[in-house]
Amino acid sequence: MEPADPGHKSGGGINNKKDPVETKLRTAVCGGKVTLAAAQKAIASDWTTALAKLGLN
Repeated sequence: MEPADPGHKSGGGINNKKDPVETKLRTAVCGGKVTLAAAQKAIASDWTTALAKLGLN
């Protein structure tokens, strides 16, 4: 488990802003749209731009 984002209030929606990005990447990898290696590289370099780098936004 990852800690919540700073300032996150219980019941305040997404616990960590990175979670939806991770979910979209997992879906893309499992669906054969991108390779696991490409998804790992994109999220490791800058998770805020990972989806755009892979054309998944």
